[in-house]
Amino acid sequence: MNSGNVTFDPLAFAVPARDAAIEEVINLDTGEIVETAGYIRGHRYGDLIHARLRVRSRLRNQSPEFACALCGTPAYIVSNQKKNFFFRHAAEDGSCPSLTRGELTEQEIRARKYHGLQESTAHKRIKGMIVRSLNADAAFADVSEEKSWRSISSPRQRRQPDVQARLGDLRIAFEIQLSTTFLDVVVGRREFYRGENAMLIWIMGHFDPNYRRLTTDDMLFSNNANILVADEQTAALSEASGVFHLRCIHRRPGRDSHGIIGAWEEHVVPIHQLTLDVEDQRAFFFDYHTAEVAVLSAIDAEKAAASEEAAQLLRIAFLEKWHHDGTLYKQRYEHDAVWHEMRERIEKHGVSLPAADLDGKLTTVINAILSCEAGYPIGWRFKNLVEVGHHLAEHHPDLLLFYGYANQEFERAAILVEQDKSQRWQKRSRTIFEALSLREAEYMPDPTLLSILDLLFPAIAKRVRDFNGTTT
Repeated sequence: MNSGNVTFDPLAFAVPARDAAIEEVINLDTGEIVETAGYIRGHRYGDLIHARLRVRSRLRNQSPEFACALCGTPAYIVSNQKKNFFFRHAAEDGSCPSLTRGELTEQEIRARKYHGLQESTAHKRIKGMIVRSLNADAAFADVSEEKSWRSISSPRQRRQPDVQARLGDLRIAFEIQLSTTFLDVVVGRREFYRGENAMLIWIMGHFDPNYRRLTTDDMLFSNNANILVADEQTAALSEASGVFHLRCIHRRPGRDSHGIIGAWEEHVVPIHQLTLDVEDQRAFFFDYHTAEVAVLSAIDAEKAAASEEAAQLLRIAFLEKWHHDGTLYKQRYEHDAVWHEMRERIEKHGVSLPAADLDGKLTTVINAILSCEAGYPIGWRFKNLVEVGHHLAEHHPDLLLFYGYANQEFERAAILVEQDKSQRWQKRSRTIFEALSLREAEYMPDPTLLSILDLLFPAIAKRVRDFNGTTT
């Protein structure tokens, strides 16, 4: 198909030419930056032919619809022999980098685009509606367009906002934010007006939540998920009511079974209902951030409550099985199934239990804590709690801290004093306390037991973790 006629189905989508010189154009009606390939690809062949005729007709009538995003020269749609479409300058003088591929810095390219947007019909229309709205509201004074704003603290620095006015003691700059306001422009202007203790308010001419460029999102989310729009309806309402109104489109957080969600809301509001946050340079109607924190906090609280309820049920089930059939659980063949069922349930809670060796440290520490809770020995044939303590001191010194905290938790100090007739435990307790104070290795609590004890005896496990300086 290198020559001759190429026929397209009118309902087939149009095809952009490869390596088109003009990659982006400005829609002079809306102020939007339009990617040329995407624009062409988004039209069916027949519809693009109609659009092509309209664009060319407006160009002839001195009312161009599109201009090159870099140089601002009006542009129209043409095609090559393959009926692949592209945009062309209405006049070529060789100065546009879209044609010559000349070397421009990023700053120069951005400046050209921004200048083109400022001169667009959309920019002028929005500016006019803001001025009309401000002039209608007696609360505002010193309304002016394109007037230089010289910094009070640094006279060499200045800005020229689209519109500026005074609301009481607050100076306000209004900037028209079209869909390609660059992030560094946004940041630079916010910092300038913050330094002036003034307010910068960005205004759009339209906003579609379902079609947002990244540059629009930069503006949206830095402004507490609120977008402010000036249009003919808000301007007319401002003039009729004598109060400056704007359209606010914002996110409102909500929730479903999966977590936090969001929905868009739209309101036309008087400017005195906006929060003007000079420090963070935000002008918003709905406080999305506060509402989001509340929703997330509620979700977290419910999750924590559900987790604690599940843990409590698991704790009860585990300890019931530990006393299987009314007797202390021992690792015998007939009880293997019981132990494996416990392991499976515990592991679903994120805690691993050993497959066997139930007469080791795990059994010992659980029985020691249960003994303190009951007030008498569980799992041993000892006579009293003092004998449990002596057993741990002689055979399991690394479990003594668990035992000590358990006695405090269940208030067994008086029982221990009563049972310690010889005061041998009192003397041994002083040795244990000194050893723990010196953090002697033999007495340091075994950290491998903490994950299961976090579940079974959380208050005791927390105190041991605090002693160890560890977290869950």
